[in-house]
Amino acid sequence: MLSRNEQQQLRAIEQWFEVSDPELTRALREGRFHHLGLSRRLLCVTLMVLGGVLVGLGAVAAHVFLLFVGILSLTTGVCLRIGAIRP
Repeated sequence: MLSRNEQQQLRAIEQWFEVSDPELTRALREGRFHHLGLSRRLLCVTLMVLGGVLVGLGAVAAHVFLLFVGILSLTTGVCLRIGAIRP
């Protein structure tokens, strides 16, 4: 359990959030979060797996183009995933 002082601090933080970002507060209370759609999740995973495979093949074959395309694919998949997490 939280001490009395910790409970007061938690209430102060909650009030600060209510004032500074009421939409976030409402979304957290109602449990509404922005989730990635299934198709976007599949796209991110596909890009990351494809990128990993291409980087591996490029490293084994010492082929710069495969390495470049693989790194580009990995970066795109990660950026899409990270971009979808932010509100």
